[in-house]
Amino acid sequence: RLQEEEKENDITGKKDENINKEEKEEVKTSTEKDDEVFLAPEDNNISKEKINYKNLLTHAPKTEIEILDNVVGDQYDINFKIIVIGNSGVGKSCITLKATQDIFKEDIASTIGFQFFSFHVKIDDKIFKLQIWDTCGQEIYRSLITNFYRSTALAIICYSVTDAKSFQEIDIWLKQLKMNADPDCKVFLIANKIDLPNRVISSEEGMKCKKEHGFECYMETSAKTGVNVKELFVNCALALYRDLPKYIKEKEMLETDLDLKKFNLNDDAKVGENECTC
Repeated sequence: RLQEEEKENDITGKKDENINKEEKEEVKTSTEKDDEVFLAPEDNNISKEKINYKNLLTHAPKTEIEILDNVVGDQYDINFKIIVIGNSGVGKSCITLKATQDIFKEDIASTIGFQFFSFHVKIDDKIFKLQIWDTCGQEIYRSLITNFYRSTALAIICYSVTDAKSFQEIDIWLKQLKMNADPDCKVFLIANKIDLPNRVISSEEGMKCKKEHGFECYMETSAKTGVNVKELFVNCALALYRDLPKYIKEKEMLETDLDLKKFNLNDDAKVGENECTC
């Protein structure tokens, strides 16, 4: 009997070990899935000029990254349309101004319609131009914004950590985006105004939202202090860099199509003076 009890104890112990191993593996996989979550650093006064490489996408250390200023004209290899959406007052314009011009305005006016910004970043040997569309967030203009979603490669949904309503209405913006943007449009979720003390939306709630909707990335930013602002748009470029072969192929197909149309137009122009051109 003693021998039988010892055998049973051994079997139970091995089962417990296997269960513990499985639990550890599950924990590993869940953390691996959340790798692209970038919370606010402990020190909100981190250097505004240098990139915080810890807050870049996981494959970033394998690439050479450089933010380019004073790029003139067509000095880029490929450009992408980025749209910034979210409720009014969450800091969309402040984020884009801070990232592109290093300017922060406390009393910035609400955007009417949209504004254009450009952000250039070099990844390895390719120069990316991000054409940023900063949109209005007022409810009366939301139907107008739907026209801006076309040809968007990546959308940034912003909310303020001090405004519960802006967080609750993420679903409204996402629904509008899915109805009007391309199906393969990537989506980033941005929690802004982390420098303010009256925070009502926690990091855990933001990460949960990112996981539930399958967003590409979740970041916490402060347009005022500059935390994670440049990193945000570098991460946008890195996310698009992953699919670069696909975008280059699409660009080549578009250029071929345009060349063919041009060729056909030239042929039409050669029609004789006395011949019908209708």
